[in-house]
Amino acid sequence: MNRRVVKQIIIALIYLLILFGIGFLIYQSKKPKPTCFDGIRNQEETEIDCGGSCLPCELVYIKEIEVISTKIIPNQGVFYDFFAQIKNPNQNYGSGNVPYELSFYDSQNKIVAQDSGSTFILPNQTKYFVRVKIESGEPISFANLSFGQIEWEKMVNYQSPELVIQQKEYRLLGDNEPGFSQARGVLINKTNFDFEEIDIDVLLFDSSYQLIGVGATKIKTLLAGEEREFVVIWFSEIGGKTAFMEIEAETNLFNPDNYIPVGGGAEKFQEY
Repeated sequence: MNRRVVKQIIIALIYLLILFGIGFLIYQSKKPKPTCFDGIRNQEETEIDCGGSCLPCELVYIKEIEVISTKIIPNQGVFYDFFAQIKNPNQNYGSGNVPYELSFYDSQNKIVAQDSGSTFILPNQTKYFVRVKIESGEPISFANLSFGQIEWEKMVNYQSPELVIQQKEYRLLGDNEPGFSQARGVLINKTNFDFEEIDIDVLLFDSSYQLIGVGATKIKTLLAGEEREFVVIWFSEIGGKTAFMEIEAETNLFNPDNYIPVGGGAEKFQEY
């Protein structure tokens, strides 16, 4: 190979390198910048499009609230009570604002009543969901519970509030007492926090452990270490003989207004 051919090869290689460099610069200028929605694991992401500078992977792959069971219980006249057990399968995420929609159907799958509102659920919590005295002009056969857009919040290494219920009692009321039956108990706040509002759900079961009645009440302004008596009254006859009773107390840990400020003064206690 003579010197002239070698020179031509070198010039061609230089030319190709220049073209490659120009092409690379053009590609880099046109290349999309990494985002959290490009389907590529980049910018120090833990998994594709999550972790690092993107949303936490646990939040991206958040699981929906599960409805474990539901039941419709006739109340008085045109009123019905609704019970559900729901579960939050997310270990570190819960919400103080869970919008819900309840639709009630007759035997022809026609919606005859609806109810909507908001509840709360703690991380990894299984809880009761009770709504009483739903009015319907038509007999209700079944209901559907669904949830809207949930505002998830992270809560790591928290402890469930220690709200203990003691001295539980259920009894039928006498002829001179208003109502058919009542449940009583004493709620003790064994946490170090003063709570503005605590929800109490009461479930009645027969000897076969079939749910035959539900009730609910609220306790206002319960200080740390304090105990308070509560009463839930049923004004219509329960459809069965009550053999067992379960009571669940819970409070919304995500709501800052639920914590009473130190020195702020307590509001008037709930009257029964």
